[in-house]
Amino acid sequence: MSFSSIPILDLSEARNPATKPAFLDSLRHALLEVGFLYIKNTGVDEKLIQKVIEEGKRFFELPDEKKLEIEMKNAPSFL
Repeated sequence: MSFSSIPILDLSEARNPATKPAFLDSLRHALLEVGFLYIKNTGVDEKLIQKVIEEGKRFFELPDEKKLEIEMKNAPSFL
């Protein structure tokens, strides 16, 4: 894996038939070659994004035993 910057993908390009193929190529590259990416123009409200970030912080501040109460290792939809 070699890259010089985090891939930034514009989700609005996925909604446009003219740019969708290039978007999908970029998405595939980011996921298979880099392993992560940043998506912009998601259409998700900024207030919701901030709420999710805050809830994530609260979760990771919990003691391990509390986090293990919701462990999903045996869930069929969890790899």
